[in-house]
Amino acid sequence: MIKKAKIVLKVLLFLICIFFFVFLNKSDDIIQSLIIRLFFGFFTLKIICDFILFIRKKFQKHKYSYSIVLYLGLVLFLAINVSRHFFLFINNLYSTSISDIYINTLDSFEYFSYLVIPMILLLALYSIGTNIVLIKKEGFVFGNLLGIIFGVIILLGAAASQNIYLVTKNIELISSEVYIKRFIDISLNSALCYFYSVILATLYCNIRAAKYKPDYDKDFIIILGSQIRADGSLMPLLKARVDKAIEFAKEQKEKENRDIIFIPSGGQGPDEIVSEAESMKKYLIENGIDPKNIVIEDKSTSTIQNMKFSKEIIDELNKDGNVVFSTNDFHVFRSGVIASNEGLDCVGMGCKTKRYFYVNALIREFFANVISERKTHLLIITIMNLILLLLVFIGYRYNLI
Repeated sequence: MIKKAKIVLKVLLFLICIFFFVFLNKSDDIIQSLIIRLFFGFFTLKIICDFILFIRKKFQKHKYSYSIVLYLGLVLFLAINVSRHFFLFINNLYSTSISDIYINTLDSFEYFSYLVIPMILLLALYSIGTNIVLIKKEGFVFGNLLGIIFGVIILLGAAASQNIYLVTKNIELISSEVYIKRFIDISLNSALCYFYSVILATLYCNIRAAKYKPDYDKDFIIILGSQIRADGSLMPLLKARVDKAIEFAKEQKEKENRDIIFIPSGGQGPDEIVSEAESMKKYLIENGIDPKNIVIEDKSTSTIQNMKFSKEIIDELNKDGNVVFSTNDFHVFRSGVIASNEGLDCVGMGCKTKRYFYVNALIREFFANVISERKTHLLIITIMNLILLLLVFIGYRYNLI
């Protein structure tokens, strides 16, 4: 909280300084505008460096945290706009006015949208396409519609931001209405930019978590359960998780001559003849795993319970043991967040998932992030709009547009 407060104070200090400079001299003085732009550049770079250091510490202390997604999104947005201001500064070294700085600052959100929107639109169209394939192969259920819902929301958001601009750009407005329209435009664009950043940051965190290679020093390996067949055998999704765990255990034995305890975790669903844990245990034994190295957890019905009940088993056997969990690549990051919330210190590894399933699952992780951190998201967007409102007021007060 102290670090967040410091960042907010820096932003407020920056705005106060801009107001101070504008108040002292309303004319487009070149020296003054250069000072403001240099101050803006160094100040924003300082914020980016603070964020990067904070993220590094977060990754070291907590490998899985939704707050990392938030800060990565902010760094992405700030870095792109600092690059833009630096480019404008170099190309207009002797002709930049205070009004130019002000307009460029407000245009930052629109600039960011134009820069990342092609990537976001491709992701939206790709998610809709793969979702259609998923429905054809896996059946029509609400959970399989997330890719289509996500794609439509992104397309509508992009269309709305552009339509507002096209509809209002040629309307004759009085001075105050110009600034009201300006605020509405940048407010919408800022919200879109924020969520574009969170989408890209979520994608990065999930890919990074899925590609992580655990060290061969583990005492326990938790295998997160999922649905099994009617005859009690493993579905391909769950079989891949168990195979990944077996592969890791064999590699650790070869490299470090160290055994590992398997904890297949999963209860029995209403349409399952045995628990997921029992089904995984049977498969493990069939593939050469010693039964004495298997401890089942057969009560859980969710990932939260997987981690909670598995932690209870680990605490009984060896509280200080090193833990790794096995799941699908799209599920590693969120599972790690859940484990961290349950007080389980562990790392994850992911097995490959079919591409048409991966996108829909990744979108589910994004929505889980938004819902889990909804208060933080709302707070950030509110602060952004208050800052924008202050900037628009400064522009109106001193006729900067």
